[in-house]
Amino acid sequence: MRASWISAWIALSIALAAVFATPAAAQSLTVEVLRVDQLQRERPLSAPTLARWTAATPKDTIRLELPRQPIGHWLRLTVDRDIGAGERRTVSIAGARTYGSLSYYPPGSARRTVISPVQHDQSTLLQLGWDLPLSEGWKRGDAIYLRMQGHISSALSLSLSTRAEMARKHESDRRFAILAYSALLLMTLLVAGLWATTREAVYLYYCGYTVCISCYMLLLSKLIEIPISWGSSAARHDGAAWAAATLATVFQIAFSLRFLELSRWLPRIAAILRAIVWLNLAWLLVLLTAFQTVYMYWYLGGNGLLLATIVLLVYSAVVAWRRGAEYAGYYLLGWTPLMAFAALIAIKTFGLGDIEWAERGLVVAVVLESGVLVLALTQRAAARHRHTLKTRPAPP
Repeated sequence: MRASWISAWIALSIALAAVFATPAAAQSLTVEVLRVDQLQRERPLSAPTLARWTAATPKDTIRLELPRQPIGHWLRLTVDRDIGAGERRTVSIAGARTYGSLSYYPPGSARRTVISPVQHDQSTLLQLGWDLPLSEGWKRGDAIYLRMQGHISSALSLSLSTRAEMARKHESDRRFAILAYSALLLMTLLVAGLWATTREAVYLYYCGYTVCISCYMLLLSKLIEIPISWGSSAARHDGAAWAAATLATVFQIAFSLRFLELSRWLPRIAAILRAIVWLNLAWLLVLLTAFQTVYMYWYLGGNGLLLATIVLLVYSAVVAWRRGAEYAGYYLLGWTPLMAFAALIAIKTFGLGDIEWAERGLVVAVVLESGVLVLALTQRAAARHRHTLKTRPAPP
């Protein structure tokens, strides 16, 4: 009997501890989209709520979609318990279309802070977004107000994290990019050696592609910096990266035309791809001459051209392979995963998907694709060398 009473008290103590501990440990984030009918710069304290999301657990991520709204969107964030300054917490906002700056009112503050997605030297190769540090903590009764652009629709992920966790994540992203760049550098040097030996344009075009894609990765990883005198932070970061990606597409198309011998197997498709090259260069010229005007829309045209290029190159490679193109099989093996991930990311920018690992998969696919095509280019150079030796006249 005594043992039963002891067991009952233990069970009751555990139950009471769980009941009272749960609210204390909870730290769930709530996000509200506010109804604002006109352009408003100051935080709308009395605006009604259009929609509300609450994280089920402290570690959960809130995902929301915001439609296009030229006057912008206002969000109100709250938590269900106080967060001390010593906890070094931060609010992380990520998404595939988080372009431009964010107006941020810290908890209970009437002072506005403008935060750029490229500040703090963080890598944006694998994730775009903003980190909002809670330097002075966050009291339960205070709200954070955010205003973001509404020129394009956005799919966002919001979560609470610690500054230490975010720093580890950014450093992990940067190291991942360094490893990928190192592999690309080795392959670039190898192909450059093949070009120096053969002087064939196909190797030079592939070198151009690997150099441009490497620059794109280095810019987004913050491993190289554009001089401040070259323009705004957005132009130096997004503009330079978009230019590098566009040139990578141009060089890749030029390489594909020669590597797959499309003028021989598919002359009409080859003509269309050459036209896409010029369209890319024209669109790049628009970016360089009118960046501030087209900044919020330029990537839509760039990704549209990229999707058209992907479809045509996959089709061309399949047809060339079936018709007997010697190295089309290597091309398909290397390029199919890369094109799949590139298409996923391009589709994300149109608001039609949100696969979190697409960016990391793209970087891996770039390295794998380069390895496969470098192998094919090496075999191609060896075959050409053997052919040259066979056709060389015998010495007297």
